[in-house]
Amino acid sequence: MVDCVGVDQLGTASATCLAFATSKLGQAPIFWGRYFKTPGDTSPGQYQAGLEADFFSSHNIKVLAIGRQTTHVDQPNRDLGHTDGRDNAAALIKSFGEDHLASMPEVAVFLDAEIDTPLHHIYYEGWSAGLIEGGNGKVKFAPCLYAHHNDGTTWRELARAMGEGARCDAAWIVFMELGNFPIGPWKSTFRGKNMSADLKVAITQRVLDLSDDDGRTYDFDLVNPDLQDWLLPRLILPRATL
Repeated sequence: MVDCVGVDQLGTASATCLAFATSKLGQAPIFWGRYFKTPGDTSPGQYQAGLEADFFSSHNIKVLAIGRQTTHVDQPNRDLGHTDGRDNAAALIKSFGEDHLASMPEVAVFLDAEIDTPLHHIYYEGWSAGLIEGGNGKVKFAPCLYAHHNDGTTWRELARAMGEGARCDAAWIVFMELGNFPIGPWKSTFRGKNMSADLKVAITQRVLDLSDDDGRTYDFDLVNPDLQDWLLPRLILPRATL
């Protein structure tokens, strides 16, 4: 079975980026992770529909949505999380269109938690609720989480949030061996410290911050083959704008 692999990047995707990623993976990426924050954000760190939709559509590459408010996630503030979740939902709807997202079974969104700003369960409770509500009863958002496998605080806090009723459908964990290709196969040891036994790990980030000749950095990701059929329908293939 061919590995299901992808890329995530803090920067606008392009044909030269795709050529570099493909040369490293030995195959074209199935998906491309991009950040979403608020609607209308013009930073190249966030997905830019006007520049990227046709590129992804023409190459049949799905967008993996990442909720980006890294400096907020450690705050014990449900209202802040709720606002951020609604903003992430609004950014996605603005980028892809409500009707397009509503045609999907669900839209997976991975909240970004970094090891130096670990997740707080109260923030996550607000974020997951806000994200779901942001679909306005039409778009079904699936809250998920990205974090390092050694970030025991984040995984413990997530388990607490889930125990109190918050929804987290899947995890994406950093489990890297820098610069090693190929990035497969999948291993059952791709789990996080203090992670709930009930939480599914859908993706692992295997190579982090690899630079091309122009200084652009890339992360390379591997999908759990047991969850591939769950994940891929929840990633977004943009409609062409032309």
